[in-house]
Amino acid sequence: MKTIIIVAPHFPPSAMPPAQRVRLLVRHLHEFDWHPVVLTVDHYYREEVSDPWMVELAGKNYEKIDLKCLDQRKTRRFGIGDLGLRMLPFLFFQVRKIARKNKADFVLYPVPPWYIMVVAPFVKWATGIPYGIDFIDPWVRQQKKDENIKAKISQWIARRFEGFAVKRSAAIFAVSQGILNDLLKRYPSVKDKALAAVPYGVELNDYSSINRSQAAIGPALILIRYIGAVSDSMLPVVKALLMTMEQVQLRRKIRVEFIGTSYAGSGLAQPRIQPFLDEIGLQEFVTEAPDRVTYRRAVELTRSADILLLVGDMTPYYAASKLMGLIASRQPFFAFLQRDSFPAQFLRQLNYPFIIEYTATAGDLPEQRQQAVEEKLIALIDTLPDFRPVSTDEPSFRQHTAWGMTKSFVDTIQKAEHGQATL
Repeated sequence: MKTIIIVAPHFPPSAMPPAQRVRLLVRHLHEFDWHPVVLTVDHYYREEVSDPWMVELAGKNYEKIDLKCLDQRKTRRFGIGDLGLRMLPFLFFQVRKIARKNKADFVLYPVPPWYIMVVAPFVKWATGIPYGIDFIDPWVRQQKKDENIKAKISQWIARRFEGFAVKRSAAIFAVSQGILNDLLKRYPSVKDKALAAVPYGVELNDYSSINRSQAAIGPALILIRYIGAVSDSMLPVVKALLMTMEQVQLRRKIRVEFIGTSYAGSGLAQPRIQPFLDEIGLQEFVTEAPDRVTYRRAVELTRSADILLLVGDMTPYYAASKLMGLIASRQPFFAFLQRDSFPAQFLRQLNYPFIIEYTATAGDLPEQRQQAVEEKLIALIDTLPDFRPVSTDEPSFRQHTAWGMTKSFVDTIQKAEHGQATL
């Protein structure tokens, strides 16, 4: 077996999107003759909910090594909470040591946290081991005029160090083609590398192991749920959706719940959409619980809702980590997505009927699609008894299972190893 080192600051018992991505990989890499060694940090140093189920789901076909990390209880006094930044003082020496000891064939850096990318070229120079970067979210982004000094410094660092790491990599992965396209615009020379857009995969057993249950809110009330974080770029879309909900509620009896809307760690979460609820006057039937829930609880909440929401943002590279999970759950869901994003393209390919699309151009903004959203959501409510889920036997879906996602990673690494890309 070959050995792959995965530098994963977020790993089970974390249920954060990067942790989900890596646990799906380590579950199946051995099937492709790769032995994964995961370098992470003890959960004590992570500001996130512990989810023991995630450890169970990851399986046992990997080795886990905890790296040193600065204690957030001390560093937050100086405004430093980023896990990657807190690992940085120790990262190079520990990755170099473990890569040499395990005679690794490849090193993978899933980001965020993005600062771990900075050590990648130095580890390669010290060991000769090629590496890849997996962009779960973009590091460099369009800056806003009203950003605070901390955000400005972060982007200043990103614009100076991203290219340093990317140009020296052997392979680049991303959850969407849009992220790769942006990288190619900034660094045209990486076109000769092994590049792969690999959307989030899903393990079908995650959903089949949790029984369908009915929420106790009354037989005549339709429960609509959004489960997941709400980013800044999603806020205009969410606001347009909420304004639509006001009209839907006048026509049908609904209750809407937004759960786990904050990216912040345990005890640090703040409401994300409450100002919209106050402004529009939706408090009677729309609620927000910003604290993140465990993955098991998220699956349970998914399985007990009448309708799930899939909400995009204003960028074309939005990947929606929950998309494949919604399909695997076989639950009815309504999608409100940017037309050029992968989730929108994928659902169009499947001819999924309950989707409304928008762009970021005048005349087609989210708020200008409210009438279409209202009618489509009403149609879904009225046809719930006859809802037909997407078949999980669809070839286009099967390639995005956890096994299919892992195969895409392995195939891309092999292309880099065999010289099919200029390293």
